[in-house]
Amino acid sequence: MYRFANGHLTDSNFNESLLRLIKISSHEIGHMFGISHCLNANCVMNGTNSLSETDYHLARACSLCQRKLNSSVHYDNKKRLLELKNFFEKQHFNTDLSLAQQDLNLLQ
Repeated sequence: MYRFANGHLTDSNFNESLLRLIKISSHEIGHMFGISHCLNANCVMNGTNSLSETDYHLARACSLCQRKLNSSVHYDNKKRLLELKNFFEKQHFNTDLSLAQQDLNLLQ
């Protein structure tokens, strides 16, 4: 977290640092489940080389990478999206909240 805050973790940059940690962790966990780098520029499985690139990415896998993950780790996508939506709402990650809500709307 400290590194993701450019060495100055404070209350004002905590959420930004947390989101960066979530993105990097999600990316690396994706590799643990056998997902390689993605060509989709916004996908969390697209590699990053800097914090600015990490900030550009969303904290989510694209639909293709989600399908790859679901083929190896079977999960209830609706439950997953609801839990993500609740987490994003609690953390005030509004962009990711909006996208999770859009995905939920598509399921219904």
